Amino acid sequence: MSQEQGAVYSTQRGAGCEQEESEFCSIHQVVKEPLEIRSATGNTLRRFLGEQFRSHPVGTAVLILLLLVLVLALGVALAVRAAPQVPGTPATPQCVLGCPFDWVGHKGFCYYFSRDYSTWEQGQERCSKFNASLAIAKDEESMDLLFHLRGNGDFWLGLRRRGERLQWGDGSSYSSRVPVFGNSECVYLADERFRSENCSNERPYLCSKAQAPL
Repeated sequence: MSQEQGAVYSTQRGAGCEQEESEFCSIHQVVKEPLEIRSATGNTLRRFLGEQFRSHPVGTAVLILLLLVLVLALGVALAVRAAPQVPGTPATPQCVLGCPFDWVGHKGFCYYFSRDYSTWEQGQERCSKFNASLAIAKDEESMDLLFHLRGNGDFWLGLRRRGERLQWGDGSSYSSRVPVFGNSECVYLADERFRSENCSNERPYLCSKAQAPL
């Protein structure tokens, strides 16, 4: 190779090297700048947290603890959500109380407050279709429950006058200290007391029956 050709080759190679180095420097600069930015941001954040911790050590510690608790709670929630769900049968009033739906269970008995009106005799017939009777509540605890549940309604009870005596539907005599106001034949549940009126009058009725075995 002649000296002139060598000089030309050296010049071309030098130019190529300068171009490659220039491109390399550009790439290095592109990569370097985000690293420097991230490093500066991290340093700034660390300085900020350090200053906050020095200024408010208790508050900063509480904040960090809350963040850790939040992260743990989020992890638990995601783990529970990802776990396979086992299908189950929801509990129903029948299973829990041994009473049909819309009936109230108490001390072995189920009570039903009707929404329709009837005479005393019709109420007895309609209760019998549920294998029940007009409500019998012999103890004062049950009576207090019925007074509490009645709302604003007045309901026929399974209590009526037979001559001079008041008797429940099962034939037992009325012996409670709760007074019955009025001298009519059929008794209904009123505002914290029992009242009597003509059996042919129409009003809602209250049924009762023994709870089904569980």
